[in-house]
Formats: sequence, C-alpha cells, structure tokens
Amino acid sequence: MKNWKIEFHSGIPAYKQIANRLTSAMADGTLASGDRLPTIREVNLALGVNPNTVAKAYRELALKGLIDGQRGFGSFVKLDDPIGTLPEAKKKAKLTELYQRMLTEARSHGLNEANILSFINQRKTT
Repeated sequence: MKNWKIEFHSGIPAYKQIANRLTSAMADGTLASGDRLPTIREVNLALGVNPNTVAKAYRELALKGLIDGQRGFGSFVKLDDPIGTLPEAKKKAKLTELYQRMLTEARSHGLNEANILSFINQRKTT
C-alpha cells in the first residue's frame, strides 16, 4: 500500500481504485487467503481518502465474497475459489471484465488499445 496512489482525475471512483488494487493483490498472490487487510483508518490515512470511501471499497469486496469482515478483528482475505480453479467460461468473463476496465482507465490517460497491445507484446519479448 506504500506505493498506492489514488488518481482523483481518472474518472474512476476512488473506492473502485482501492477495490481494484486489492483484487489485483489477491490475484497476483501478494494477498493470500486469511491475510488481514489494513484497517479502514490505515488506508484512509495512507491514501488521503474519506474513511467512507474505504468502507465502500471493503463492502464491495465483501459482496463479491473476496473478503470477510469480522467486527472488532478487521477484514480478512477470503479466497474460496482460487483463480486457477475457475471454469473456463468464468475465466473468459473475468478477463473480458478486466480488459474493459483496463481500456477505460487507459483512455482516461490518453492511451488506446493499440498502446496497450504494443506494451504487452514488448513485455512478452523481455
């Protein structure tokens, strides 16, 4: 979380940016099932956002079944269905959703699909 920054002018709500960052951390293994998330206050202070914004991000993740809030103890990562065990149809749907989100964010920074594909192809060769 030390390197996280909220891009207030990106067009993506701050709570979505927080939820996306946490989801990415779960997907890449930075956060594993059972890991305790930072408190709402810790995130609020680190990112300079309203505590309600952080709470909204945590609620969204809880509704998706990715975290479990335990009153008085905090919020914990809850990955019952690791990415590797998703059926192919769900994987494709998730990839489509992620790609659309990435395109939307890229456009808000003046980038297009060709820029993204070029970057991905360069990464594959290095």
